[in-house]
Amino acid sequence: MGTGTEGKPPVAPPTSARLSWPGLAVVLTATAAVAIDIFIVFVAAPTIAADLGASSSEIQWVVAAYNLAFALFLITGGRLGDLWGRKRVLMLGLFVFGLSSAACGAAPDPITLIVARAVQGVGAAMMLPQVFSIIQVEFTPEHRGKPLAIVGVVQGIAAVGGQLLGGLLIGLDLFGLEWRTVFLINLPLCALGLLFIPRLVPESRSPAAQRLDLGGVGLALLAVSALTVPLVQGQSAGWPAWTFVAFALTVPLAFAFVAWERRVRDRGGSPLVELGLFGIPTFRVGVLLSLVFYLANPGVILLLMIYLQEGLGLSPVEAGLVYTPAAIGFAAAALLVGRMGIARREHVLIPGIAVTALGVITSALIPTVVDHPNAILLSLLFGLIGVGHGIVIPALNGTVLAETGPAHAGSASGLLITSQQLGGALGVALTGTIFFGHLGDTVGAAAYGDALAVAFAAALAALVLATGLAWRLFAIVHRSGALSAAAEA
Repeated sequence: MGTGTEGKPPVAPPTSARLSWPGLAVVLTATAAVAIDIFIVFVAAPTIAADLGASSSEIQWVVAAYNLAFALFLITGGRLGDLWGRKRVLMLGLFVFGLSSAACGAAPDPITLIVARAVQGVGAAMMLPQVFSIIQVEFTPEHRGKPLAIVGVVQGIAAVGGQLLGGLLIGLDLFGLEWRTVFLINLPLCALGLLFIPRLVPESRSPAAQRLDLGGVGLALLAVSALTVPLVQGQSAGWPAWTFVAFALTVPLAFAFVAWERRVRDRGGSPLVELGLFGIPTFRVGVLLSLVFYLANPGVILLLMIYLQEGLGLSPVEAGLVYTPAAIGFAAAALLVGRMGIARREHVLIPGIAVTALGVITSALIPTVVDHPNAILLSLLFGLIGVGHGIVIPALNGTVLAETGPAHAGSASGLLITSQQLGGALGVALTGTIFFGHLGDTVGAAAYGDALAVAFAAALAALVLATGLAWRLFAIVHRSGALSAAAEA
């Protein structure tokens, strides 16, 4: 298998990996682009609505179309990397992402923008699983912790930085483009990736993969759509009967998907999802823990930004600055976790969840006591949440993927990220419904603070459940010595 470079070989990292540190850096451009585009639109949405004359439902779909397509195609994106080659699919995803970003920036009406955002989500779903798969394949088990932690750092900084960048770009109004620059900013990132990935990133694919399981793709899309579409549309539509019918169909569709995958496997085919992965206890419990933890992740961040802007009257840039310590805390914690060996990362999961819970509790209680809390105090509280996320996310990613092996890296990575996206979608829907339901037509900082406290109770309940699952994962690891064995492999 070639190294993907011509002429002089890349400078090797201090491990037995084939992927150089410059190669990892260029792969992470995809991670940055995906994370930025999840968050940057929150800041730009009001300006987009005013400029394009978008209705409230249309502007919700501008935000949701990306996330929904991302969640729907993640498993397929990971499997395509196994089949066609991870570097090839990463580059194809970058091309699709860049082209659709240009289409977003040129969109003349809301419908065109919504369609382009959905295509962006497909491009993101092709890219992100390859990042995890490439790390899984190119780094030995004992050396994966640091690159996985760096992925977490990039995701955290890009998420918070996306909000700051969106406010700055809209305020600068470069070339009179206003909100369009929040999409066009992706083009340099995509160009950088497409230029350097062929030179710096080795190609790899699964030797066991045969062909794409189209039946599995179709059933997976139906099952995930039955869950995510009503979550996205239900609140704005007033929770009509079809949303509950869709929810009810999720379980039989999931069972049909599993039955189909078993049939493909038993006939010697290449199923979309390697069901054998769920026979690995650390993977099975870890994926569920990932889903539950993410119930208290994007929803919390979104509601904090709404509270800062709508409740306290801060501008998008000011709100982003208040939340900046969360990005710093995330980056610092993730780097520290990355220095830990693979056999020790499960030790920090429960402390990380506890730090997150402390940040959530205090961030919810302070606004109920003080109508206009001090911005510095809020920054410190949000920093606790960032530190907690920075501990848990890279540690969990490494623990979940530790025993999956390179042959099924794409499928495992796709399942892991899908669990995170579904958890995030559920969390946004749950906490958002509680928040806006409690807020009603009331206005003012006190009303927003009260609604925040009530909504965060649901996030705290998810963190309590996540703690129980983390204890279970810890017990599995120490009973079997699984990660120690993986680290010595």
